[in-house]
Amino acid sequence: MTAAEAWVRGRLDGAPPALLDAMLAALPADPGLSVADALAEGALAIYAQLLAGGAGARRDDALPLLAADALFTHALQAQAEADPDGVAALAERIGAAGALAGLAS
Repeated sequence: MTAAEAWVRGRLDGAPPALLDAMLAALPADPGLSVADALAEGALAIYAQLLAGGAGARRDDALPLLAADALFTHALQAQAEADPDGVAALAERIGAAGALAGLAS
């Protein structure tokens, strides 16, 4: 179990099982990533899959979109717990002007 998986399981045990499963399935297996980076990478992976599949207003897209949003939110929480001063840099790197923008282009 990676540190990111343990972090998610330790904080979201009451989450709906399908949402938790979608979040955990997206996490990278790289043990060298920080928890925050692993959660962000998981979110980006979901968004990339949705974009590659022509995501739109399909009902099937709802759960992956929720999982990606939750992973991004928790990436920022994990960063705040580990190093509050690094939250802005993480948000800039992964957010609308960073890696997330790169998926759309």
